Amino acid sequence: MRYYIDVGAYNGDLLKKVINCFPPFYKYICFEPVPQLCEKISNKFKYNDKVFVINKAVSTVNQEKIKFYICYCKEEGGYEGKGTEIGTGSTLFEKKETANIDKNIFLYISTINFSQYIIDSFEKDDYIILKMDVEGKEYDILEHMIETGAIKYVNKLYCEWHVSKFKKYKKINRNRHNKLIKRLQKRGLSITGKNDHDDLSYLIESNKI
Repeated sequence: MRYYIDVGAYNGDLLKKVINCFPPFYKYICFEPVPQLCEKISNKFKYNDKVFVINKAVSTVNQEKIKFYICYCKEEGGYEGKGTEIGTGSTLFEKKETANIDKNIFLYISTINFSQYIIDSFEKDDYIILKMDVEGKEYDILEHMIETGAIKYVNKLYCEWHVSKFKKYKKINRNRHNKLIKRLQKRGLSITGKNDHDDLSYLIESNKI
């Protein structure tokens, strides 16, 4: 079976482009932690029974009531009386160096052990394209996938890298980034560690796919 897994699906706009650009998949599985954005995706694809939306953030563990920091975006509607709006770049990391992250503006979300989800839900002969945009959490998740063997289920990886957003956060750094890229390349994944080659949204918008 062919699967497209969208981790950090946001509002579903990229998924719509993927459906138009790629041959059909058996299922399109979207992970998005913000309830309002999940609702937008569900409404956008309400007539497509191949699209499944999971209202959780991807992580290395299953947890409840985790803080998820919300970015400010004027274009979107207000978020549950918090006094701000939902925007791109929202993250599990309080220390992400983005101008519109405010550590006092967050919602509580649930996370899922993504490696375990992959191992439990798919077969190794399935064809999986994984798109990942998780605002810095990609390092923990992908390292965990290598350690658990879940990475063996992935045939193609598209990832937006966020190492440049954490210059003061020592756990996410260029050395860790480079080591991860090499480990992924050794496992046959065609990535470079540069967003102009690995970020699916950029590739589609640039007509490179």
